[in-house]
Amino acid sequence: MRRRIPTLLSAALLLTTAGCAISEGGSNSLVFASYGQGAYQAGQRAAWLDPYEQQTGTTVTIDGPSSNAKLKAMVEAGKVTWDVVDTDASAAAAVCGSLLEPVDMGAQAAGFPEGSLTDCGVPDAFFGMMLMYDSKVYGKNPPAKLADFFDPKQFPGRRIIYGGDPSVGTIEAALLADGVPRDKLYPLDMRRALRMYDRIRPQLSITSTYGDQQQRMAGGQADMALIVSARAFSLLKAGATNWKVVPGIPVPVTWDVLVVPKGTARAEEAKKLIRFASQPAQAADFAARAGVGPANTAAPAARSEIGRQLDIWGEGKEDLRVLSNVRYWAANRPELVKAWSDWTTG
Repeated sequence: MRRRIPTLLSAALLLTTAGCAISEGGSNSLVFASYGQGAYQAGQRAAWLDPYEQQTGTTVTIDGPSSNAKLKAMVEAGKVTWDVVDTDASAAAAVCGSLLEPVDMGAQAAGFPEGSLTDCGVPDAFFGMMLMYDSKVYGKNPPAKLADFFDPKQFPGRRIIYGGDPSVGTIEAALLADGVPRDKLYPLDMRRALRMYDRIRPQLSITSTYGDQQQRMAGGQADMALIVSARAFSLLKAGATNWKVVPGIPVPVTWDVLVVPKGTARAEEAKKLIRFASQPAQAADFAARAGVGPANTAAPAARSEIGRQLDIWGEGKEDLRVLSNVRYWAANRPELVKAWSDWTTG
């Protein structure tokens, strides 16, 4: 799962190697770029790719990790070896038409949460930014609201966040914790959000990967965390049941999308795969395997206990979900990322 902010240098370096990633598939094959080994990619293989191969006879090969810089390099070099790519929604919205093909979802468009489907990006997984705490540390006085994460006096302890990409709900969580109404979040007040993080800077660890965040939580190196639901799912599935989700609080929601790179010779077949993966049964199967929110609103609710804890679409949660404004992020990503990077490295 997700995501590294590409640099101009990385894009330039990748430009020279884009055509060497893998050999291009034939007319009856597709290359699907995902994020690497783990429950997320394994869920895509089991829920989408294997059934699609069986139904159509088209061979689907997984490559990765998914990279916006690599995708850009491929398209600009005219050596596109990826046919379907899993990436973040705001990045896709920013390059629709220049690096990505439009995907017409027809009648299926009605099955996505309002505002989540864009011309080139088809939602495939929704992530909630969850507040979690170690029950061994906080016992009978656990955090109960987002503001508690930013209150080291009432709730002392080591905090941890993933710092690689602020668009995953990191900024929205801070502003919601500071009392900004959900319908007044955008445009984001970055200075206000960073002042919230200033409050806990001495207690805060910032990781560059989700895997590192998850490992530190499992290893007892943190007491409280803001963590995306898919990683929370993996943490709990691995047995770290001392970590608990704070219920009943606002949850910033972001999502990944499936896209078709401009220039692939297999664009129409790629779009067929995306439409297949977007069906309710496939969406529900992937969500259950990967611990994400299903992209199709007609998908059945989560069945497992862990899934229900992390289910952002569950009954009674309508007023808790705060969906990201991906078009705002697409238009303002460079300056927001710079401000975040300056703060995390300063």
